[in-house]
Amino acid sequence: MDVFDLRLRLVEDYGRYIRSFIKIADPRIQQKVDGALDDGALWPEPLLQLNPTFLPGGTIDDLVADGALHSECAKIFRVDKSEADLRGKPLLLHTHQTQAIRKAKEGKSYVLTSGTGSGKSLAYIVPIVDHVLRNGSGRGIQAIVVYPMNALANSQAEELAKFLERGYAPGLSPVRFARYTGQEKGPKREEIRSNPPDVLLTNYMMLELFLTRREDRALVKAAQGLRFLVFDELHTYRGRQGADIALLIRRCRQALGGHDIICVGTSATMASEGTSEDQKRDVAGVATLLFGARFEPDQVIGETLERATPEIDCEQPDVLVQLADAVASDAPPPSDYESFRTHPLASWIESTFGVETEPGTSRLTRRRPRTLRGEESAVSELARLTGAQPDACCQVLQEFLKEGSELRRSESSRFPIFAFRLHQFFTRADTVWSTVEPEDVRHLEMAKLGSKPGEPDTPLTVRRPSGTNPADVV
Repeated sequence: MDVFDLRLRLVEDYGRYIRSFIKIADPRIQQKVDGALDDGALWPEPLLQLNPTFLPGGTIDDLVADGALHSECAKIFRVDKSEADLRGKPLLLHTHQTQAIRKAKEGKSYVLTSGTGSGKSLAYIVPIVDHVLRNGSGRGIQAIVVYPMNALANSQAEELAKFLERGYAPGLSPVRFARYTGQEKGPKREEIRSNPPDVLLTNYMMLELFLTRREDRALVKAAQGLRFLVFDELHTYRGRQGADIALLIRRCRQALGGHDIICVGTSATMASEGTSEDQKRDVAGVATLLFGARFEPDQVIGETLERATPEIDCEQPDVLVQLADAVASDAPPPSDYESFRTHPLASWIESTFGVETEPGTSRLTRRRPRTLRGEESAVSELARLTGAQPDACCQVLQEFLKEGSELRRSESSRFPIFAFRLHQFFTRADTVWSTVEPEDVRHLEMAKLGSKPGEPDTPLTVRRPSGTNPADVV
């Protein structure tokens, strides 16, 4: 699928839809709105970002070999398990996942802050499964994992089934789990209450009911001595809801006798200001407030990145010549992994959309999403470096991104070299604002301003008949 073509078709479809219900009697306002739509006022240039390459942290088998994990983990945590091949392939961990697993082995709580596609769930599922294997299954609820939405709980249940059920006869999985949300009906709930799982997947509303309902007292009893309490997507709990969750966690720890509970939080973003160390201190403070347990900065684990391409100095004359040749040439991007990886333009793309070195440290961090076209965009920068036309730069960048999204280091690699995301935002049609002046000097704006630009004493207002759609400006 060509995501750039898909984006173009979506914009065109939305544009036709918007224009179909806008009825404007005033020709000057009609002209203003048409111009704004032509300029993409309701669908700004998309933002583009590469999923970075994570620093490898060894395999599950390596952790089993050094005694950090139970031997059965090597059988459970395999990739590409199927009926034809129950053994699958070794599961390669990222460094931040290995750090989280070892932190749990120390009996310490932790927060993992890493982006989408970084395997945050494995960072707590692996130590939970290891604990159940060592402690023994069937000894009550040993871990509760709380999700902000049922969709996330459903997705996690499917992933757990791949690891914990494939390769074992029905009913003989060494670790039992169950989803306990509002989706489960009476018979299923009774089954969970009468035979509690080792791992319970739920949401915060059900956890609240879990602690207060008479019919769930059996589950509260089964969860006494709980070892893991996990809250996924911590950044969703803020403001009043964050206070509610903090009190819920305290009640949960008190009800389940949990002074030794390992509290785990995951989040894509919780702090963005300052250096990575500053952010760790901020996240540790938030985690302390939420969980009611002391978190130190070393209990906040961030993602550890590495470059997929060699870093080059794009200001060097020879590099500029190579970039210019790549744009001017009609040759397609290299189709084999190594030639693509070492191409100067691939390196420039990773530096532009993927990673950057944190000032003051050698740590690699994610680049903020950036527009492909427009002012201060990637295309404008490449055009400045190479002297090429923006359209040519845009075309070659799209071709390299599409080719990179298909190339993998090996058959067992989970992600391509350029797994990129394109963020397109759409807004609804709104109001046209006008000064209350004669038609020939009337000033129009698509956004609400306090006054006419350059004339602070001339307020902007809007005239719209009652009962009309906000987009139907007369």
